[in-house]
Amino acid sequence: MPLVASFSGIRGIYGKDLTDSIAVKYAYSYLSFLRQKTKKNVPTIVIGMDTRPSGAKLLDSIMGILDCNFIDVGIAPTPAIEFAVRCFNADGGIIITASHNEPFWNGFKFLGSDGAVLNENEMNLVIKGPSSFKNFHKIQERKISEKHDEAIKKYSDFVLGIVGKQNVNSIKNSNQKIIIDPNGGTGIAAKKILESAGVEVIGMNMNIGEFNRTIEPTEDSMVYLKNLIDEKNADFAAGFDCDADRVEILMKNGELLSGNYALALVVDEVLSSLPNPQYQAVVVNDATSNVVRDVARKYKAKIKEVEVGETNVVQEMQKSKAVAGGEGSSGGVMIPPSQCRDGILTLLMILSIVAKKEEKLEDLADELPKYFTLKNKIEFKVSKHNSIKNYLKDYYSKKGFEIKENGGIKGSLKVTTGNNSFVWFRASKTEGNVFRIISDSDDKKEAEKLLEEAVKIFKKANE
Repeated sequence: MPLVASFSGIRGIYGKDLTDSIAVKYAYSYLSFLRQKTKKNVPTIVIGMDTRPSGAKLLDSIMGILDCNFIDVGIAPTPAIEFAVRCFNADGGIIITASHNEPFWNGFKFLGSDGAVLNENEMNLVIKGPSSFKNFHKIQERKISEKHDEAIKKYSDFVLGIVGKQNVNSIKNSNQKIIIDPNGGTGIAAKKILESAGVEVIGMNMNIGEFNRTIEPTEDSMVYLKNLIDEKNADFAAGFDCDADRVEILMKNGELLSGNYALALVVDEVLSSLPNPQYQAVVVNDATSNVVRDVARKYKAKIKEVEVGETNVVQEMQKSKAVAGGEGSSGGVMIPPSQCRDGILTLLMILSIVAKKEEKLEDLADELPKYFTLKNKIEFKVSKHNSIKNYLKDYYSKKGFEIKENGGIKGSLKVTTGNNSFVWFRASKTEGNVFRIISDSDDKKEAEKLLEEAVKIFKKANE
């Protein structure tokens, strides 16, 4: 599988598609980009990583060759590293992570001075850089600062500040007990943050770099927690991916509170607390369940829809001054002034809502409109990408359905089949030759039918 380079960052199988030399070339390209943007010959870069075994090797390779000042925050959640860029007034940041990809993968997220991932145009400049790479500058005098503990402490204060002092006090008084499973990833840091908010936390898979389930938290990978919730008399359980920008929550009734429903609860909470919610905006990606749109419509708030991708959501949130946003399909909420998808902040917000409402999480979820979101992913022939998209457009247009494209031919295709139903297609920007398919409907049978039909048609187009 070739190296994947997109606005989501750089990802590949370490030692095969992603080598130390390739990593260094991309990092140098990023440094060149920063030099041009900041007009500084020696910019300051925050660097951190998740817990993959290849992370330390890549970090040493980059720090050993780049002529810049480094603020090394070590192993830390992606949202903590992104905040550190702003907190320490750095010019940019490099996160060594492949997020929800499996441990033998690794990669990079490149950040601007605001801590957000680079936009598509900026990332394209970085991606094109290595082709013109010749040699490195000789390293001059530079400064390396290690600030792991300080970065985590400042990030903790930051996310607790977003939740708010009054809501944190409500959490402390609610005597909630939860199980967290960071799966050996950077979500381990969440335990202390949650405990500082008065939550009793039972940690599972808490050894750094020891992965005992798939990296991406899913209902299947977290099923073992069902019995533990009862055994430990916990209120619910939460699982993170490797860099903790995603979280999925397993409720006491054994059902998953998906990222879509977590986002819907947070949007409801944020809008309900504002005096004029009808003047506010909420940003979602086009794969987000309609449950979030229904909640926003309840308050007559504006709904802004963008193509999948954290940078797309962040840019639109900044443009429209949105009060909340996120990618419900990937389990992470964004609340200003945060500039990224954040699994730890999402979990804190859910704890706050439970405390404030004085209801069980599963009861709060039941109060939301009922939608069924089904997912599949299929390997495809990359050379047939365009013809597959065209085949799908032709098929669904003949059925008279509304078709919307985001991001051009390489972006997503969303087919609205009814007022409350859609099916969505997009080639993964992080897994190379994988197409993701999502169906969403307020009718379970309809969601199943849509996904089954979509998979069948896709396979035919891929022949």
